[in-house]
Parts: sequence; structure tokens; C-alpha cells
Amino acid sequence: MQNKKTIALIFAFLVILSVCVYFVFFKARLFIQTTQTPAPEVQTIVVETKTISEDVSPLKITVDYPYIAGQEEFNNLAKNLVDKEISDFKTNALENDQAVKKIDPESYAKYPREYDLIISYEKGQVDSDLASVVFEIYKFEGGAHGSSYETALNYDFKNKKEITLGDVFAGQENYLQTISDYCIKDLTNQITAAAGNTDGTWITEGAGPVAENFKIFLINKDSIIFYFPQYQVGYGSLGGFKVAMPR
Repeated sequence: MQNKKTIALIFAFLVILSVCVYFVFFKARLFIQTTQTPAPEVQTIVVETKTISEDVSPLKITVDYPYIAGQEEFNNLAKNLVDKEISDFKTNALENDQAVKKIDPESYAKYPREYDLIISYEKGQVDSDLASVVFEIYKFEGGAHGSSYETALNYDFKNKKEITLGDVFAGQENYLQTISDYCIKDLTNQITAAAGNTDGTWITEGAGPVAENFKIFLINKDSIIFYFPQYQVGYGSLGGFKVAMPR
């Protein structure tokens, strides 16, 4: 009889212990779940492409430019940039067209001219901090051939201003010399591969340590791409060049 009571007491003790352990575990788990800090939401920046298209003889215009909802300062800068390119193109092309028509009306009647403006853009880093884009522009306004060049728009959302190269390398002394040395070496290799040789004067002047030489740049997470338009670092027939420099 005594043994039965002892077994009953042990069993009851184990049941109570199990219940206590369960509640302690459950409460601890609940506490961990309720005190965990939720992961911060990642803000997604969506770049839309807006298009302007005109085809009214003798002008043909095709323009793509970036638009970011809620970032009106950036959007205005982008739109103003392409609007100016369109306005300048129309003025120059129509003036040239009238000149050709006046000088040689018979030839013009047989072979009407057509003038083109094409603008696209390359997107670099775009996040809650900044947006970096480079516009690639081709225009034929008359003459023997058209021209191609780039222009950059790098914008700081937080400080609401355009980003300069000095902003990117803030606190770094002699950054222009560092950029110049890297670009001269890379351009020398590129031009030698393209032309078989290089005129060093073009490169040392066009990629020397002067801010104006590096005003067209695209910011990426791990690099900065510098654009060198036609004639800046080499003969015109070689076209333009670009150099990607690790950040």
C-alpha cells in the first residue's frame, strides 16, 4: 500500500513538473517572438521611361528619359535637359535646312533632307540616396555627318542637389590625380588596341587631372564610369571612350 502511494506521488510530481516546464518554455518563446525587431522595409525606387516622339518633316525626334514618382526635383532636371536638347536641335536643323533650300533649291526638291535627334539613357545606381543616369545623344542637324555625345545627371535625393565629382570623393586629397592616372593608363590600352598606336598628347590633355575632363560620369555601386566624348582623348575617327574605375 505504501509503495502505491509513493508511486502516485512521484507520478503527480512528474505531471506538475512537466506542466511547469511547458509553461516556462511557452512563455520564453512568446517573449522572444514579441520582442524581435522587425526587419526594416527596403524602399524600392522605380525608374520609368518617358518618351517624346515627333516625326514631322524634315525633323524626326525620338527621346527616352527617366522619371521617378515623387522625385519632382530630379524629374524637372531630366525633363529640362531633354527639352533644351530638342529646342537646340530644332533651331539648328531648321536653319540649316533653309540654307540648303536657298543655296540649291533644285537638289533640295529632288532629295529632301531629314534631320534626326535620338536620346536614350543609361541607368547607374538608383536608390533612396541618389539617382545616376547618363544621357546618350545622337543628332544630325545637317552637314557631312551627325554627332554623338553624352551628358550626365547625378542627383542627391537627401540633400536635393546635383552631385559633383568632389561630392563623390569628399575628404580624399588629390582625387583628380588618382582618377587621371587610372584613366590615362586604361585609355592608353584602349586606344592602342583600337588604332595600333596612340598620340600621348591627346590622352594626357583630355584625361589630365582637371575636373572638366571628368564631368560626365555614371555612379554604380562598385564603380564609376567616366565618359570621354569624341575628340577629347583621340582622333575623331576613333569615336568616344569610357573607363570604369572601381570605387
